[in-house]
Amino acid sequence: MSNNKESLEKIIKGIQNNEILKVFDEFYHEEIVMYENGDSTNRVGKAANRKAEEGFVNNATIHEAKVLKTIVDGDNTAYEMYMDFTYGGHRVNKTQWAFQQWSNGKIIKEEFVEVKKPATPEPSKNVKANLEAIIKGIQEGKILEVFDKYYHNDVVMYEKGDSTNRVGKAANRKAEEGFVNNATINEAKVLKVLVDGENTAYEMYMDFTYGGHPVKKTQWAVQQWSNDLVIKEEFY
Repeated sequence: MSNNKESLEKIIKGIQNNEILKVFDEFYHEEIVMYENGDSTNRVGKAANRKAEEGFVNNATIHEAKVLKTIVDGDNTAYEMYMDFTYGGHRVNKTQWAFQQWSNGKIIKEEFVEVKKPATPEPSKNVKANLEAIIKGIQEGKILEVFDKYYHNDVVMYEKGDSTNRVGKAANRKAEEGFVNNATINEAKVLKVLVDGENTAYEMYMDFTYGGHPVKKTQWAVQQWSNDLVIKEEFY
């Protein structure tokens, strides 16, 4: 099997060295389909995608392309990249994930998903009471109810620093549904609670069954609030 890791590294280097068309010609399949935030309009086949790449190259000047994370697992790879570039005279700063599927050493499918920045937090008045309601909801098996009520539409959630598929309320509700539908909580005991303005945190011991397997763990959940809603949450 071809060395997808080595090929991915060459693609990333090509982007950083402004050799996007060169690596596209070398490493992309004739039947490549590319998606921008779920949309593959005019991005089916190598010719159509090369035309799109040419449109970017001819109008963009890349100032920085910094790799934040890289994942390689057989024929599936991914990288998260921060990009600073000028396009059509406008300066653009963005972070996005690129997910690749490989076939015979060539990329046959690629998806780009932009990482949205959380909105600027707004003042909150009822943080302590709302946090207590969230904790009580967890303990009473009402996770989705409190999520719907107390989480911001722009919420970003992190599991040990990773926010993959956890950007926005819809994506996070889907993740919460996955937990709720597979878990039975036996105990959720609060060990510590911290409240300081728009920032809160709690440490919780949890005893639950997930997919038929017993789990016991203690974790911190750290929240940032905006207008009395959780806009950012990190689990450690």
